[in-house]
Amino acid sequence: MNPFLLNNYLGPDYFCDRQEETEILLKNIHNLSNTAVFSQRRIGKTALMKHVFYLLKKTQSTIYLDIFPTSSLKEFTDYLATAIYKEFPIHKSIGRKFWEHIKLLRPVLKINALSGEPELTLDISQTEQIEKSLPQLFSFLDQQEKKVVIAIDEFQQILLYPEKNVEALLRTIIQNLHNISFIFLGSDSRLMIEIFNSTKRPFYGSTNFMTLKKIPKGEYVSFIKNSFHAVGVKMDEKIPEMILSLTCGHTYYTQRLCHEIYADQITLIREKEVKETLYKLVQQNEAVYFQYRNLLTKTQWKTLKAVTSEEMVYKPYSQEFIKKHDLGSTSTLKRNLEALVDKAIIYHNLSVEEPYYEVEDKFLMRWLQNE
Repeated sequence: MNPFLLNNYLGPDYFCDRQEETEILLKNIHNLSNTAVFSQRRIGKTALMKHVFYLLKKTQSTIYLDIFPTSSLKEFTDYLATAIYKEFPIHKSIGRKFWEHIKLLRPVLKINALSGEPELTLDISQTEQIEKSLPQLFSFLDQQEKKVVIAIDEFQQILLYPEKNVEALLRTIIQNLHNISFIFLGSDSRLMIEIFNSTKRPFYGSTNFMTLKKIPKGEYVSFIKNSFHAVGVKMDEKIPEMILSLTCGHTYYTQRLCHEIYADQITLIREKEVKETLYKLVQQNEAVYFQYRNLLTKTQWKTLKAVTSEEMVYKPYSQEFIKKHDLGSTSTLKRNLEALVDKAIIYHNLSVEEPYYEVEDKFLMRWLQNE
């Protein structure tokens, strides 16, 4: 089997490092202390949660809720009901209790035609009904014998809901629960900081914080070597470091490149094979990259290429950077960077120590460099 997984979790043997982060989350969970996790997109926060849930599966009930597709409090409620149903399906006694608990909300169970997954919708529409239904769902979980862990991914999405009081409602419900710990995950650091670190917001002071960074180079080098070795693939000594250099150590792009190298049944990996595989991956996405050029303004495209050429830009408003890439005025550059960050094409790391800008998609970055 391909040892470099992209979208699923099969156990610790296929999971790289994150030992420190795992221990922190487990400690917080055991002490019923909530955690807010900030990270760049595709850096591995979902895999980390699945790893933690794997370690907890015998002692606690675990619920993972990705609310990125939701656009309202009603959809959030339906997603939560569906996640609870998946954890406690109706053929189990707890599942039957859950169905009994929410029967007044007239639940309707459907099967998604594309994914084949069950989906639960509640017959509620008015804001007042929804605000009464959410506490009922959480109350059911709070009454279980086992402790419950709920991970809510892309939590910053609640700021885009049309309802005005979502943060206050959720905070009020959560602070009255005694058997549930929460992990709030988000890939938009600016919005997550606004939710949890602003003294004016309901969630201020209610969680521990964790910034999920890239996996340390030494750990990733060992993981790549050992994973290929375990399936009988040999490589030149410097290949793992070369792979990490090409992907900037970003988890998804590293996994994807290694995944494709193995999928191509290469038994001896040299520099040539790595470059050929990367080129193939870049070519597969070329049509999308050309669309970026068509959708962005000329100055936005020039700004993107400037960030690409530097790979990481720590001082974007320095005269040296602006003149080197002919980026116009500081105000124009600021607008272009903000637009590219909003479109999730450029990532703005808000680290207090060293804030910087970089291209989100490492394969796009290599394609632009090659162009």
